[in-house]
Amino acid sequence: MNYNLKEKEDRKRFLRRANSLLRNQRTNVSLIDESNRTLNQNSYIHILCRIMASQTGVTERYAKQVYFKDFANHDLFFTVTKDPITNHMVSMTRSTCDLTIPEMRKAIMNFRLWASENGYYLPEASLSDDGTMSFTSTSDQEAFNNAIIETSKVDDYL
Repeated sequence: MNYNLKEKEDRKRFLRRANSLLRNQRTNVSLIDESNRTLNQNSYIHILCRIMASQTGVTERYAKQVYFKDFANHDLFFTVTKDPITNHMVSMTRSTCDLTIPEMRKAIMNFRLWASENGYYLPEASLSDDGTMSFTSTSDQEAFNNAIIETSKVDDYL
């Protein structure tokens, strides 16, 4: 069962369900948090797209739309559905803000793998639950820092 805890009625339903489980003396209950991607994940993917853009000569927007969403994660971002009025098939594109934390983690991993398979290197970082970013190696940390410096120079010209 999914509950949108921003909605008053869903909060009430959630509490009723939790109380019911407690009354029935359930010994093991699993909750899966399907919160949307974190701000750190979002920042990280934007930097990776900027790095990819600077390595390939395209815009960050192009790198995100084409390389990250279409080539590396097509199945995650694109769906085809039938329009209820015209009965035409239409393509829908998801936003990263609609992804759950695990989906975004997978999308980042797919992007890094796709980039690597195509001869481009994107630094690897681990994003902890508390929001901190750590790098697997000093060279990844340096590559990430250099990318921030290099891509910020591009912003100065825009």
